[in-house]
Amino acid sequence: MSATQETYYKYRWWALGIVLLPTLLISLNNYMLQIALPSIQIDLHLSFTTAQILFSCYAIGLAVLLIVGGKLGDMYGRRKTLWFGVALFILSSLIGGLTSITTLLIGMRLVQGIAAAIIQPQILAIIQVIFPSHEQKVAFSLYGAVIGIAFAFGLILGGLIIDWNLWGLTWRNVFFLNIPFGILVLVLLPLIPKDSHMLKVKIDWIGTALLMSSILLAIATLTNSQNHGFSILTISILILTIMSTLLFIKVEKKQKHPLIDLNIFTNKRFSLGIISLVNIYLSMFALFFILSYYAQNFLGYDAKATSIIYLPIGLGFFISSLLAARITQFLRDLILCYGALIMSICIASLAILLYFAWTLQDALVIVILFIYGLSLGLATTPLASIILNGLPLKIVGVASGIFNTAMYLANSFAVAFISILFSSFMLPSTAFLMCLISISIASLIAAALFYYYQKTLHTQQNC
Repeated sequence: MSATQETYYKYRWWALGIVLLPTLLISLNNYMLQIALPSIQIDLHLSFTTAQILFSCYAIGLAVLLIVGGKLGDMYGRRKTLWFGVALFILSSLIGGLTSITTLLIGMRLVQGIAAAIIQPQILAIIQVIFPSHEQKVAFSLYGAVIGIAFAFGLILGGLIIDWNLWGLTWRNVFFLNIPFGILVLVLLPLIPKDSHMLKVKIDWIGTALLMSSILLAIATLTNSQNHGFSILTISILILTIMSTLLFIKVEKKQKHPLIDLNIFTNKRFSLGIISLVNIYLSMFALFFILSYYAQNFLGYDAKATSIIYLPIGLGFFISSLLAARITQFLRDLILCYGALIMSICIASLAILLYFAWTLQDALVIVILFIYGLSLGLATTPLASIILNGLPLKIVGVASGIFNTAMYLANSFAVAFISILFSSFMLPSTAFLMCLISISIASLIAAALFYYYQKTLHTQQNC
């Protein structure tokens, strides 16, 4: 072990506290903007489609460049790459808060997504590197707890910021809040030791371009089908998506230093884990989007009232994230299956309750949302530890990138899928109920996938 590694292990818990701050930064920003979106839509006179693009392009920027972000950390050092990502996030937040030009604001949201794509893989990779395997579950549980804090208080903070309207800046304060927070992160990052080992390879720009094209074309297929159905244009984009993906696979197999070593997917544990991850996050992001949209646009809730809806979910998520490591000791990997199953039951129960009383502020609804938050923490917090644990350190950056890419692609796909489903029904109340039923089914499928995943892990361990 090198001197740098000894420093990492000696001060690993301090280092964890520092690297979790950027996680809080980028997570808070996204949840706050979700609540601020209607205010932005009214202030800038945006259509629903434009507002949806404004919200989704952050996830698109993340999904497109997360794997490249992981590669950059492997090549140039994770601390240096993390510093650059946070600085870019601060700059894009400043410009986004100042502008009233819709195109520029959308561009800055995309840049924020790119900056977050540079930040996110470094955090998971640093945790993976500086902690011994027996402590990683605790570290990843704290990572999940921070995301729970961001979720619980990001939505509420976003509502309060809009409600307070400090200096008459309304939604712009959501962007400006990132600046002092980001500067604090930049000041603390030098306390993290530099990486002792960096890969001396070049980025596979051909593979990067093809991967970006495939992801963007896939999202364009969903967006176009939402607006125009399965038209000739939609089918054409779908064909281009398939062709671009196949070409990417062919090119990567021939590259000496590929963007993604496709052999990583021969690890059944990793590939099954990613598939399961996509399914559970599809259901989660779909629920968050439809709850906000329906509450504000059809139930007439303001930003503050809408944000409070998420408080029981966030509190439940936070509590179970802290306890996930201990619960995992008893339930092992079945914790994921049980979490997803309870999520499914909660959403089905919510649909039944709302069928008889159209309010999201009923006491029983709050209890169900709290239980949903608890189960969400059980189903998602241990994922990073379970999926990434045991991978070779030389590919942990790219693996972290794939992990996060799958998560944020699920975000974009969930918004598109649920929007298509919602617009398929004439009555908003019927559309909302059908969306909830679909989300419940998706969580149930995730539970089945997690069960199969656990059986696969058990088989591999016995071999």
